Amino acid sequence: MSFWGFLTGLIIGLVPMMVFFRYVRGKFLFFTNPYLKGVVAGFLLWMIINIFFWAEAQVNMFGLLRGEEGYSTMYIITTSLQGFLTAGLLAAFAANKLWGNKTPKT
Repeated sequence: MSFWGFLTGLIIGLVPMMVFFRYVRGKFLFFTNPYLKGVVAGFLLWMIINIFFWAEAQVNMFGLLRGEEGYSTMYIITTSLQGFLTAGLLAAFAANKLWGNKTPKT
């Protein structure tokens, strides 16, 4: 893991995770714990971005992964998993403090 990958994942993942927690209250998949929801949502966001970059590398739709800059972009995104997980946890913590815990008791 690189520090820049962590920081990139944290910055890219924080805003979508806050929007996610604002509109998805209660159960997400089968998780009711907000912190576990944050980790799973951060992982899913990271996977979606990696699938997009894989498709970009195969087809070269936008030219994002061309040359040395493309290699470094791919490296930073693939090493940013811990940043996305941390962004999910921070978003879950902030959502609990801002909007309260709206998860149903089971």
